[in-house]
Amino acid sequence: MGDTTKELWQRLETVLEGDDTRLADALASLRPADIAEVFELFDDHQRSRVIFALPPRSAAEVISLIDEAERGEVVEDLDDAKLTELVAELPPDDAADVLAELPEERSDEVLEHVPDDKAAQIEELLEYDEESAGGIMTPELIALTGQTTVGQSVEHVRAASPQDDLNEIYVIDLERHLLGVVPLRMLLTAPRDTPLADICSSDPVSVRSDQDQEEVVHIFAKYDLPTLPVVDEWNRLKGRITADDIMDVAQEEAAEDMYRMAGMDPAEMETASLVRAAFSRLVWLLPCMLIITGTATAIALAQENFEVGMFTAVMAFVPMVGAMSGNSGIQISTVIIRGLATGEWTNTRIGLAFHREGIIALIMAPICGLTAASISWVGLPLLQALGSDFGQADRGLIAQTVGFGMTAAILIAGGLGIVLPFLFRRIGVDPAIASGPIVTTMNDVISVSIYLLISIAILA
Repeated sequence: MGDTTKELWQRLETVLEGDDTRLADALASLRPADIAEVFELFDDHQRSRVIFALPPRSAAEVISLIDEAERGEVVEDLDDAKLTELVAELPPDDAADVLAELPEERSDEVLEHVPDDKAAQIEELLEYDEESAGGIMTPELIALTGQTTVGQSVEHVRAASPQDDLNEIYVIDLERHLLGVVPLRMLLTAPRDTPLADICSSDPVSVRSDQDQEEVVHIFAKYDLPTLPVVDEWNRLKGRITADDIMDVAQEEAAEDMYRMAGMDPAEMETASLVRAAFSRLVWLLPCMLIITGTATAIALAQENFEVGMFTAVMAFVPMVGAMSGNSGIQISTVIIRGLATGEWTNTRIGLAFHREGIIALIMAPICGLTAASISWVGLPLLQALGSDFGQADRGLIAQTVGFGMTAAILIAGGLGIVLPFLFRRIGVDPAIASGPIVTTMNDVISVSIYLLISIAILA
């Protein structure tokens, strides 16, 4: 069994105190993924020593595996000679990701010293949006015409780089239009003189190079594919996306959704600046302070409708109503957001989502309302015993008010939890924001306002 992260870090810390030869020997026995896992624990000088002590291919793998924010810092600290060496060893898609961290002038300087064929591949990848299918694809593949025989195809496979993760051969015409796909396993069973056109699938699943990476994740999951060809608007083959790339994208999309649901900017993942991270959070938190004043306004307007003791009794349960409506809204919106993220829900299935989650909200609301009414019925005497002055407040009417207010708040929060993710997706905004602090704060303001309106209708 290998070392734990802490043990590996401590072992490398000890080695880093010695000379470069000892460090290189220690690193030679480790996998790049293990080195990448402890890389963030080192300071800048130690990171630089590790990168320079590794063989070029291993160093390139470590660079491709570390977090984006760390990668940007490490790449900026490398001299052009070392950076060029690493880029030459990386697959084109990973090399494009590394160069995207650099200013354009330095990126161009590095590409000038990379072999022309690879530089051309990298430059093409850099033209795509980094969150599109073209931005995550690799141009390394085997594409042959339909007249190529099985025997000739086997020779092409043998000539491919051992590092290429090949699962299939793509069948194209002379203009590189995608015609079909032949799994490598079929080359083992078909006669050697069989043309690829006779054994290829005639309707391959593909994605456009400009499609969003989140859509690509859905297609991978829907069709359970190991790789996916990428074509341009004229169906010409441009590259392929592999399962390991799509796993990285799925993790990235999940992390972005978590950040947005917490009211944080996903760009925070790409920066190591604590000040920038703090300001990215304040962008969401400060508007919440402004929105929540809506609750204060509602309370101030409602106060004149009650005598002091009655108003104190009503206000005692405002936190419970606001918190419970917010919690129920987050529960429902989280289910909807997850469904949208996985492709389970689509804009065309909003009716099904309303039916399922709406029924759940209808079940929850009266139960929460009855529970809240019971709590207020029991709680008022206890609060009075502790010194609260509710004047001539009617215990039964207060319980009735709290119960109806809680029921209405849960129903409205549930409706918002269903509608807002679909609405945001429709207008091109990430649905995860529907569970963010701003929307949750608005939900609190609305639920408390409705509770106060019900209180006025029953008690005033």
